[in-house]
Amino acid sequence: ATRKRINATSWRNALGDGARNRDWDEWFTNELSESPWREVVGLWVPRLAPGIAAAGLHGVIRVGHAVCSLRLKENAARLDELARALAYWATEYLTLPGKPKGAKDKLAKDTGKWAPSRALQELERLPDALRKSRGLITTELKDLIGFQPFEAAINLVDPTAGTPSFMTDLLATFAGTFINTRSGSFEFLHAITGAAAIAEMLPLVKATQRADVQAFTWQVNAGVFARYSRDNLVATVDADPKQTSAEQLAKLAVASGDEHTIKLVAACTREWRRNPDPRFLAAASKRAKR
Repeated sequence: ATRKRINATSWRNALGDGARNRDWDEWFTNELSESPWREVVGLWVPRLAPGIAAAGLHGVIRVGHAVCSLRLKENAARLDELARALAYWATEYLTLPGKPKGAKDKLAKDTGKWAPSRALQELERLPDALRKSRGLITTELKDLIGFQPFEAAINLVDPTAGTPSFMTDLLATFAGTFINTRSGSFEFLHAITGAAAIAEMLPLVKATQRADVQAFTWQVNAGVFARYSRDNLVATVDADPKQTSAEQLAKLAVASGDEHTIKLVAACTREWRRNPDPRFLAAASKRAKR
């Protein structure tokens, strides 16, 4: 049921309030009726990015699927889905410890300048004794709250890096990480599909806001790695370039009927077409052929 109408000045107070889903649904339905969907996404992704961990990244993943669908064909059903997806992200909004430093803040001499692949090597894992929560990814990521070393994680990277692009490096790195986990490793699977969703939306975000969005994307992926990885899990792998084709993997995914397989293969093959890193198809194959 509707609790209290969200407005342009009060929306921050409703973020992460599980009882306000209907309020958010109505808000975004109205926003999309008044403005083009690309503008709404471009405005709200930076606002919601600090809470990208929402629902174990399902919020951002759902928005990403809606955006991909609307790019193919715009209709009322898909606009309605985008409204519900944005409402889901806002309702389940969850922040992790640490904020990106502004341009005026001084970075430590040897930190804050790395690509995600390099920064991951410096990330401190959450000790097993502090991995207390069990159940959903959302609740387990909350184990990082109060873990002081993780607060600096968001500033280990340079989100403005361009060669290779920040998102390309982040996605390829976590595809490699997924290869070294079991095929049912949902946490690392969502690290890929969540980041891939952001990659779809970034072109709609103002250039001046993209660095922070990318920093928060790195933060949640770093959170997955810090919370779930073991000492012997590495992100650097040599994937066989001779693999099942993207087309064959898509057929296998659809035939499986498994939503996690479908969304991982979709994300990996999409990224592989932009950047033919063999880790993308290897990660997709690992899941599709399990």
